[in-house]
Amino acid sequence: MAKPNVPDMPGFVFALIRFPLTRVDACRNALMKNYSVHKSYAGTVAGVSRRFQPLEGDWPRDKGVAILTFCNLKEAELWKDSVPEIRQQDWLDGVDLIIVPVRCLPCEGLRFVQLLDLKILECDQFRDWACEMNAYLEQLPSVSPAIVACQGAKWVKGCWNPGYLQLNFWPCHEDFDNFYCSEMNQKWKNTSCAWAETKSCFFELEPLCLRFC
Repeated sequence: MAKPNVPDMPGFVFALIRFPLTRVDACRNALMKNYSVHKSYAGTVAGVSRRFQPLEGDWPRDKGVAILTFCNLKEAELWKDSVPEIRQQDWLDGVDLIIVPVRCLPCEGLRFVQLLDLKILECDQFRDWACEMNAYLEQLPSVSPAIVACQGAKWVKGCWNPGYLQLNFWPCHEDFDNFYCSEMNQKWKNTSCAWAETKSCFFELEPLCLRFC
């Protein structure tokens, strides 16, 4: 399976910050303080997770995620080089920061995120799963599947080095729960252990404040 060369990927990217949940308010404050810097580099803060639901594997239970959007990789790199805190090793007691290409932006108002981090063991079975699951999710109303779907995230700092990363955006917790408990998803979960090691979680992105929505 070909791996995209992230530095040459055109179009939108996400900067994903994985931070200690005990520092969620400090994370929000830091992003608000630097909001003008985000805007200077064609960026915006999609949101910050205050609570999350671990689903599979050993996703760290004490970590939240903030998502920032930029129009391309160059602007994201200029942003991270312009925020002094990011260069501090102990910022927010230690964060993980990666940049990933975005297939397309999620539909407006979708603030619930399913994150899957897969270590792929068998590529053919993985491709069959990805095609089948994403085709199924495309048929569901108001879901934006595979907004991020890539290997080769650009590492910036920290210890998070994902394998294949996929982010699906949902309109509400109930819709996701209905999918997650469905027979179709249970079948995928039961078979995926043969071809991948999965870490996954689900969380809501809270906007920084109303005027930044």
